[in-house]
Amino acid sequence: MTVTEVTKLVRGLIEGEPVLQGIWVRGETSNVRPTPTGHLFFTLKDEGAQLSCVFFSYSRQRKREVKDGVEVYALGDITVYEQRGQYQLTVRDLMLKGEGELAARFEKLKRSLAEEGLFDESHKLPLPEMPRVVGLVTSAQAAAYTDVVNVLSRRAPYLRVVLFPSPVQGGEAAPQLIAALKRAEAENICDVIMLVRGGGSLEDLWCFNDEALARHIYAMKTPVITGIGHEVDFTIADFVADCRAPTPSVAAEIAAPDIRELRADLLQSADELVTAAMGQLQSRERELAAVRVDRLAADTVRRIGHYEDGLASGTEDLKRSVRLWLERRSERLETAAFRLAPRRVLRSVQNRMAQLDERADGLVSAARRKLDAYSQKLRLARARLAAVDPQAALDRGYALLWDGKRKKLITRAKQAETGKPVVAELADGYITGIVKGIEKKEREGK
Repeated sequence: MTVTEVTKLVRGLIEGEPVLQGIWVRGETSNVRPTPTGHLFFTLKDEGAQLSCVFFSYSRQRKREVKDGVEVYALGDITVYEQRGQYQLTVRDLMLKGEGELAARFEKLKRSLAEEGLFDESHKLPLPEMPRVVGLVTSAQAAAYTDVVNVLSRRAPYLRVVLFPSPVQGGEAAPQLIAALKRAEAENICDVIMLVRGGGSLEDLWCFNDEALARHIYAMKTPVITGIGHEVDFTIADFVADCRAPTPSVAAEIAAPDIRELRADLLQSADELVTAAMGQLQSRERELAAVRVDRLAADTVRRIGHYEDGLASGTEDLKRSVRLWLERRSERLETAAFRLAPRRVLRSVQNRMAQLDERADGLVSAARRKLDAYSQKLRLARARLAAVDPQAALDRGYALLWDGKRKKLITRAKQAETGKPVVAELADGYITGIVKGIEKKEREGK
């Protein structure tokens, strides 16, 4: 086997062993070598052995300076550095000896409260979308107080911030934090409460790992946001709070929306409402125009039908009247003819009968001509009605030209603009395009 093959085999055996992953190692630091890139190389040793260690990006995660000769606890995985053929501890967390004892207490309390369900997401309260009053539990002398007030003043000047002061460090801090939270909730004016503190060591933040404080936060009816320490710092209060922020400033950003975003949302909503209203208005205008045309057409058709019915009824009445009159005159003449027997009288009667027949034919012809005239007027009225129907014009191949938003009808070439969108309305739909050029048409005689 080659050296590389042997090294890869050893690496696979070591890094594949679960017992060597995620382990805490205690030892004294030596040969501490920070690099310009922010990594930290050092050696852990005790009376019997030593272990090479590397903590990548240490400067971005911790501010504490590590020196030689300090007893620490290092959390990490055993890995193999193939180029040198040596195994090492790749560190993820580093604590001083005193911090290690506190870390053990922290993990024990964390497991206990988690088993009771104090960290369950189902119990966490939702944050208000538009809070009016924010309660701030921290020390008035802490940098976190200034950071939160500056962020809220800039982002949410519409908020009222009420400070409930309390120490945020030391053995007596936890009971006073609980008292401040009680005051904040008893005031019954806060929509959300912020519990914040700047960065520090595990000992500095230890008051936020108090069990009584955790249980009080869990029982609160007002949403609680925590912003304790730096992004890599976690406390029991963070786990039990309704929302955990990595820093006090981020907690302030989470507590209330930015007034600039609210204004932008309002402007967008207003634009959407105006657009929707204009669309509804245009739709109603088109519907109203269609209703007016339909009503006009229906009214005209009803009137023409009424005239047709009246004309037909009048014609029939006229025919019946003429026929009845002729029948009565004929009966009288025949009676007179029988009484006046002479042929001359009979011929006179026959002549009068013929004249009456001609007059009756004339009346019928006149009535027919009148009916034809009314029918012609009816056809002309229907043709005029069809000529003003917009849909009929579209069905014949014409189009209506609108601006790009279909708000304004374009009836003259000067109303169009080069490069602007236009919409052509056809009988069965719309066609969208861009004006590439405008050419005016010269009319005859002008």
